[in-house]
Amino acid sequence: MNATPSILSSISPLLQNLSLTTPSLQQTRSVTKWSLKKGKRKTVKAVVSRFYRLGWGAWIRPMVGHSKRHWSKTAKRKIRGEKHVFCNATQSTLLDKMVTKYWRKRRFYVDDMYESYHQREEYPSSAVKPH
Repeated sequence: MNATPSILSSISPLLQNLSLTTPSLQQTRSVTKWSLKKGKRKTVKAVVSRFYRLGWGAWIRPMVGHSKRHWSKTAKRKIRGEKHVFCNATQSTLLDKMVTKYWRKRRFYVDDMYESYHQREEYPSSAVKPH
């Protein structure tokens, strides 16, 4: 029993030094994939399937949980879940890094439901409709 305090007292400075030298293990979502043959960047498929890039550089996504547990949601919550959310500037920059140049270009689809979002009307320099 007397040996235990002496062991702890001799180990405690080592544990303090160990905690100072180890980096913090904070999660980041900056996944950038590289090809093994040529070393070029590869597209993260989850970004392409979950997000949509607008013509002016912003990314848009559906509301979180919009297709989960419909039986427990009221009609108003289901309608609210159909709406989309804009990503902020930091998230948009990160998503741009996670995809290749092909996905950064504007996509033209037939009957595009995001057609009204591709043009920004709040700034006079980029507005199409007169204010």
